[in-house]
Amino acid sequence: MSNETTAHLLEVVERAAITETPTAGRPMRVVLMGRTMAGKSTLLAALTGGSAERIGVGAQRTSRDVLAAPALDLQDVEIVDTPGVGAKDGAEDVALAMAEVPGADLVLWVASNDSFQEETAQALRAVAFRGKPVVVALNCRASLFDELDREDFLDDPTSVFDQHQGHFSTIRAHLSAAGVQPVAEVMLHAEAARQARTDEQFGIALKSGSRVQHLLDTLERESRVHRTARRVLRTTDEVRGQAQSLSEVLADSEQQIRGLVRVGQGLRNDQQLRAARLVDACQQRMEDDTVRIVGQRHGWHQTITDFGPQVSEKWETEQESLIAEIDQALTSHLNELSRAITEANSAAQQEWSTAMPAAPRIEGLRDFRGLWKRRAAGAVVGAGGALAAALLGAKVGALAGGTFGGPIGAGVGLIVGGIGTALVSSLRKKVQSLFKGKSRILEENRELLRIEIGNVLEEVERQARSQTETIIGRIRADLSTTAEQRAEAETAVLDVADRLAGQQRLINATTAALDHDTAVCLLQVDGRPREQ
Repeated sequence: MSNETTAHLLEVVERAAITETPTAGRPMRVVLMGRTMAGKSTLLAALTGGSAERIGVGAQRTSRDVLAAPALDLQDVEIVDTPGVGAKDGAEDVALAMAEVPGADLVLWVASNDSFQEETAQALRAVAFRGKPVVVALNCRASLFDELDREDFLDDPTSVFDQHQGHFSTIRAHLSAAGVQPVAEVMLHAEAARQARTDEQFGIALKSGSRVQHLLDTLERESRVHRTARRVLRTTDEVRGQAQSLSEVLADSEQQIRGLVRVGQGLRNDQQLRAARLVDACQQRMEDDTVRIVGQRHGWHQTITDFGPQVSEKWETEQESLIAEIDQALTSHLNELSRAITEANSAAQQEWSTAMPAAPRIEGLRDFRGLWKRRAAGAVVGAGGALAAALLGAKVGALAGGTFGGPIGAGVGLIVGGIGTALVSSLRKKVQSLFKGKSRILEENRELLRIEIGNVLEEVERQARSQTETIIGRIRADLSTTAEQRAEAETAVLDVADRLAGQQRLINATTAALDHDTAVCLLQVDGRPREQ
């Protein structure tokens, strides 16, 4: 089974920090499972000669851990006791028991000759779906607490086992739902078998009456005939199961990442559209205010009655008022734009929040009991921790609600006070040329003053519009840059998702190769070698 493809899978598994599989030299591992208080711990004591401390006295959930011990009457067979299934609030017990199934060579399902609960049926079907061979042991309980009970049992041990075949039918039906038939069905009296180990007087009779020998013969035959094949399958299944678990985690993480990107893209597009509408509206208001404020000065010459040198002083005052009003109006609009975009971003985030998936946590791999080491998350996508860097870096933050408020705020900070400076410099030159040496002409011709003032105001309006376009253009460029950065972050995260998908394909391909190698190995074990 050690060809190149198998080695490749094992290399992949090792890089993902999957724990080592058990060696082929371990004993056949028989895992006891069944309903709470069915007699698993009693049967364990009967098979291994172990302590009776784990045996229940009628209470629920007596055994809360996993215990393994070698079988006394079987060579190289290990018996594993697990918590019972079917107890109220026993999800943790079920998880502990099911965790032992992948490492089992054979599951010994212990049932009792009383009720069969639905919770028990669910656990039985779960075992069957894992493809492990199952031996069903029906523990037909009868009291052996005192000498009279023991005498009754020894007088007619067969009476204990009458009229209980229906239980096998029920168990068989649940197994067949998963396409599994039990390897063997055995009736026994676990307590009688346990007492047989310590009762010198009636030990032989108790063991014979308990029918535990039938179970021992079954387990011995399974070990002798199927031992090597079961070891191969157990070793392969543990690696395959862990590889499948890794693939499922990668697939789940990939889908979460792609979902996060899809929502991030939707949020980004929504914010872009809202911001673009707000910027367009702001530019229109700035231009409208410029036209309105400048237009109010077109009739200024009508207020002049004295065309002497004082006209220049009056225009200087009017000019300062004009510049201050434009500066205040435009700056107010820009500040309002910044607030409006911030509010629009918040509103968009609020609306998209229900669609925003939780950030993927690849470190969740560490939660697999005993399967992963702490470095698993970094090894999943190769050296360098590319996944962690992409998921935890600043770029992913942009996907989860990055806003456009920053660039706008910075732009407004540069703009405030700048409009007046730009306009004042140009207007002063115009005013100086307008009034210098022309006072006599202005005294004679009010119309000339109207024309010249009109030219100056047109220049003011042109420069204010140009300044507005420059400012709005800078804001749009900042918004575009932010959007491009977020799009780059989305691409980077999608690259991570692609890497995860590639890892899944690699794991699936090498798992298929391992399945092929396992089949070849099993044929060799069965004496039917095939060319690989």
